[in-house]
Amino acid sequence: MNQWQRLFLAFLTAIINPQRLLKISIVIKPSLLIKFHKALIKRKYSALFSNKSKRKPGPTGPSKELIQAIIEMKQRNPHFGCRRIAMQISSMFGLDIDKDVVWRILTKYHKPPTNDNGPSWLTFIGNTKVIVHGLI
Repeated sequence: MNQWQRLFLAFLTAIINPQRLLKISIVIKPSLLIKFHKALIKRKYSALFSNKSKRKPGPTGPSKELIQAIIEMKQRNPHFGCRRIAMQISSMFGLDIDKDVVWRILTKYHKPPTNDNGPSWLTFIGNTKVIVHGLI
């Protein structure tokens, strides 16, 4: 018995006169009423003991202001490491922040600037190796 049938049955019982309902009740099988009762109980207990909030449990993470401060500090001082940024933030704002939190924020939000002045040394050496082996 699906949900629409149950809803239709409940609607019909609400409309029908109680005296007439006793005469029609022979049409409804007892097994149908037992299934309907079990479905109501199951829905009641699932509604009572289910999780009410839709958000994930656990810590919410760092605030947007803290993330912005860490990113700005890294952009202004590209040679600062995670430990130094954590120490600077904790001394400036009085927050107890770990270097691992700074590392997670930087890996997620900070993209280091690329140097587009030409190929890197590794690319240059790889290309010359191909050229030299091609001549021999």
